Amino acid sequence: MKKATSLDVARLAGVSQTTVSLVLSGSMKISVSEETRERVAQAARELDYQLPARTKARARQAEKRMLLLLVPTLTNQYYTDLARMVEDYAEKNNFQVVICNTYRRTEMEKQYLETFADSLAGGIIYTFLPSFPTQAELLSRRVPTVIIGEKESSLRVCSIELNNEVAGTLIAEHLYLMGHRKMVFISTPFNHLTLARGQRLNGIRRQLAQYGLENSLEVIAAEGPGEADQKDDMPYEYSVGRKLTGELMDRGTDATALIGVNDMTAFGILDELRARGLRVPQDYSVCGFDNVFSARLSSLGLTTIDHQMRLRCQEAVNMILAQWNGSSAPLLHKIEYAPLLVARSSTGPARPGKA
Repeated sequence: MKKATSLDVARLAGVSQTTVSLVLSGSMKISVSEETRERVAQAARELDYQLPARTKARARQAEKRMLLLLVPTLTNQYYTDLARMVEDYAEKNNFQVVICNTYRRTEMEKQYLETFADSLAGGIIYTFLPSFPTQAELLSRRVPTVIIGEKESSLRVCSIELNNEVAGTLIAEHLYLMGHRKMVFISTPFNHLTLARGQRLNGIRRQLAQYGLENSLEVIAAEGPGEADQKDDMPYEYSVGRKLTGELMDRGTDATALIGVNDMTAFGILDELRARGLRVPQDYSVCGFDNVFSARLSSLGLTTIDHQMRLRCQEAVNMILAQWNGSSAPLLHKIEYAPLLVARSSTGPARPGKA
């Protein structure tokens, strides 16, 4: 069977050969639409086309030991913990980690990739879903790429996933067994930046529905598309938890358990309750997700969900190494880790009369 050429791909995709070469090389500097990139990528997949100099490029790449770690923020302790664990393991494997904080801005993400990926990066780890999914898939053909984060089966990039819906069911079951029948889910905005928020909420709802409590959960989410840390240096997610909890207490609630979309939001919930003289867990039980280091402190003792983060970070670096040492056509690996409930002192039996 005749081997496909870039001209074949160009004809099938309806674009020029130059566009095919630039798109499939993963260049961020060519100005084409996401739809065009996807069309070219699909044509290349159908024809099983590979760039001709790929093997040589991989050999040159073997000299590069720079690992890009893209994070959306460093004010959420989850990402600082994750970065430290990636660095610890990567250094043992002779990688230099460069932390690229995008501040949740797509233009920053693109700028980092334009600056490093075309010439310097030996590997890329995303800690969030790429803002340019087709581009990430194309880039992964020549630069080993892994995503540590939420579950997204349609994205054809190696990933270390967490089933956030299962995480939600664990929290809901724990609170139900404690006697809680009214709960509030407090979250940052539900938007394109992350799927985890909605997945965790779906898991909670699904579990409560099994107990016939479909209408027992109130959802409060911050509004607005932008997510930025406050001018007073207060982390955004913490501020959301504190603000929304204050509004909830002002109008009154018969809920006995408050669930933060992550640990940072849950810390805001805890501080607002305690500032109002309310007791945790006697008056309200509080839960989060992520099991960051601060959640383990005895003064907080936050019930949360553990992601097996260290194992996931090590596996991400191992995937990068496997792509270096493998064949010219990297395999698509998707590994899913099971979340674990960590029950601490922030949750307890529902207060008398509400169970």
